[in-house]
Amino acid sequence: MFKKLAIVIFTIGLILAASCYYLNNVGDNGKDPRDAVKTVLSPFGIVNLTKSPEELRKEKSIFKDKKNLNVLLIGTDSSLTRRAKGQTGFNTDALILLSVNPEKNIVLLTSVPRDLWVKGNKINALYILYGWETLKGAFEEITGQTLDGYIMTDFDGFRWIVDSFGGAPVEIKNSFTDTTFPDLQDYGVVTISFALGEEKMSGQRALTYSRSRHGDNGEGSDLMRAKRQHLVLQGMLDGISQPESIFWPMDIPKFYEIVTQHMETTLTLDDVYYLWDFYKDRDKYKIESFVVGSDYLYYPGMYPDSPYRAWVFIPIGNDFTKLQTDITSKLEGIFISSAPAVEN
Repeated sequence: MFKKLAIVIFTIGLILAASCYYLNNVGDNGKDPRDAVKTVLSPFGIVNLTKSPEELRKEKSIFKDKKNLNVLLIGTDSSLTRRAKGQTGFNTDALILLSVNPEKNIVLLTSVPRDLWVKGNKINALYILYGWETLKGAFEEITGQTLDGYIMTDFDGFRWIVDSFGGAPVEIKNSFTDTTFPDLQDYGVVTISFALGEEKMSGQRALTYSRSRHGDNGEGSDLMRAKRQHLVLQGMLDGISQPESIFWPMDIPKFYEIVTQHMETTLTLDDVYYLWDFYKDRDKYKIESFVVGSDYLYYPGMYPDSPYRAWVFIPIGNDFTKLQTDITSKLEGIFISSAPAVEN
């Protein structure tokens, strides 16, 4: 009995001695011990003392232990050209909630109209008037989801990121022509066209496809351009890992440093490390596009319920409950459409 106890004590002593050696000689070298060697030798082989730097970073992420991840993607109508002409303010005309349910392997892109009336104003004016917290509160009221942060870019940043990927392969679902699209200087209009099929778009071409709202063939509305914005985002997802991408192979700290020079975000480097795991496993995720339209909203014209009157959308029954329920169902993979089935 005493012999067995002595062996146990001796074994524990070896482990403690090896650990002390690690802390005094490996970790105490002017570097963060978390970034040093992660193992020591024990009588039982290799013992793991700490987690990798990447794992430690992910543990500090705002996304840790969240059932659903929710990031608002914001596109403004600002640019260097417009600011040079005196346009100091801007509207957040593209508002897409990126939601991820890791357990169900579902990604949901949810867009609401820029003219949706909420919190006493159009939703695209809330950020510039009241700031992020008000816009965040509005989206949480609309969707029933808790937002974790945002990424915001203007026209220039959007063009830059697509070009940095070497272009974005976009699956165009519908051919159309728009004869009234603003030219690059915003002094006149030009005619732009897109043909059915896949097109590898430059930054300017992707911006044009995302902005057009006066096209023919059923593409002349804010709701249709929101659907096109989702297609561009999916193309950008594929574009990141193209051979032409300046970010491939991926170096996450470098990626974060460069991108945040062109875009504004509340996400930290720790959060980007966390999200990168989803990109690596992207093939197992189902991506669904959801543009909030006439099933949930109606267009009363000039809305009188405020000193500020405008052409706006408001929720049917002045309530977002149905929309919140459907978004939750979509993220759980249990949504059943109420639309009649179409026979082939």
